[in-house]
Amino acid sequence: MNAQSKIDTGTMTSKGQILIPKAMRDAAGLVPGQPYKVMVNEAGQVVVAPLGFGPEDAAERGRRIRAGLLAIAGKYPNPDGMSTDEYMRELRGDYEP
Repeated sequence: MNAQSKIDTGTMTSKGQILIPKAMRDAAGLVPGQPYKVMVNEAGQVVVAPLGFGPEDAAERGRRIRAGLLAIAGKYPNPDGMSTDEYMRELRGDYEP
């Protein structure tokens, strides 16, 4: 978390509980009953995030997606015989990004 977009303040209870405002829970993807993780980042800030949404999780997810794509690559031939580039030219015309 490099940029601060909104800061709310609160008070911790004697049991160590804190309230995360609904807007922030929604922005972070935290939902009732979902597991989450709490960590301290390099800047000493406490970070709360749903499980499966950290940088290391993103890297693992990327590896799984690439492996899945490689597993199905070439298994489903195009019935029209057109390449992806040909399809894109047909859809977009002469537009080149």
